Amino acid sequence: MNNLDLSHVKLWRNEFPILNEKIYLANCSQSPQSIRVRSAINEYLESWRYSGMDWEGWLKKTQEAKQQFASLINAEVDEISLTLSVSDATAAVLSALPVSPRRKIITTMIDFPTIGQVLLAHPQFQAVFVPQEDYIIPADRYDDYLDQQTLLLCTPHVCYQNGYKQNIELLAKKAHAQGAWIYVDAYQSLGTEPLDVKAMDIDMLSSGALKYLLGIPGIAFLYIKKELARQLKPQRTGWFGQQNPFSFAVNKLDYASGTRRFDTGTPPIIAAYAAAEGLKIINSIGVKAIKDHISVIKKTILKKCREYDLPVFSPTDPDLSGAAVAIMADNAHDLEHKLAVNNIITSARGPVIRIAPHFFTLPEDIELTIPLIKKYI
Repeated sequence: MNNLDLSHVKLWRNEFPILNEKIYLANCSQSPQSIRVRSAINEYLESWRYSGMDWEGWLKKTQEAKQQFASLINAEVDEISLTLSVSDATAAVLSALPVSPRRKIITTMIDFPTIGQVLLAHPQFQAVFVPQEDYIIPADRYDDYLDQQTLLLCTPHVCYQNGYKQNIELLAKKAHAQGAWIYVDAYQSLGTEPLDVKAMDIDMLSSGALKYLLGIPGIAFLYIKKELARQLKPQRTGWFGQQNPFSFAVNKLDYASGTRRFDTGTPPIIAAYAAAEGLKIINSIGVKAIKDHISVIKKTILKKCREYDLPVFSPTDPDLSGAAVAIMADNAHDLEHKLAVNNIITSARGPVIRIAPHFFTLPEDIELTIPLIKKYI
């Protein structure tokens, strides 16, 4: 789909039953349940009910989820691994990094905490945290930290706290100029921001499915470019990370040829059913169309915030902001509950309330929400 006009939006809203009852603006935390995703989960449950074990069907569905994710980021399917979470994916990456004089791994103070926490649990590396100001890091600040001792730069595409968006293509060039790799957490951007791992020269990337990708918890995808994956030997592995999982060779470690070597045990089957269907929706609409629609909704958010004199904590420059708009609120978590009582679902995070539209959001959703935020803030 090349565009997403109001008629398309209203048609798509029928896919999400909760939208008949509530205004849903918490997509940066968990997307609403779609009919198609629920049907996919029921497909698994029916198979379990009547067939019990269905390895052939399960593996077909996990491969389908990988293929849909690969299409989303312009990767090849053998460059995708299934993990349980971004924490899990990050631990897998760190377990596979080579022992070398390069010990420095750079991360940032705008990353979701799991990245730094996983890194600090690997004392063989020197963890360096790039500081932030109002959850913003100018690209040239990385120049003060990247050097010939840097092995890896870990950084988010979009910051979870305020929606600040980084120029990942530029950061990849900066990392590569020092001989380092770049690992991108794209959880807060995928599904709302076009991302091409080949064009942007991203070495590694991870994202879960439960936010803008319309899935559920319990699954995350790990991309590693194939020429790099072949060099890595993850210590966190399992039978599905082997060249032939069904050889059952208990005394043999035979890594799969591509990024599949980062697979571990039995895949998260039910989450894969949901993820595949959610990704199909996103891919069928097209991320460019979704981004364009969200941009229109965000203009309404910013306009209403100015009208009601609400303090916006997010960058207002479209080139520096993702889908979510953060509004400062000392009582953010209490505010989230008060809005929920009024059938408006938002997401508090620390001192902000996050308004995160998606392709099904209408301007009138915002026009009803912002006055209530002003009332309760």
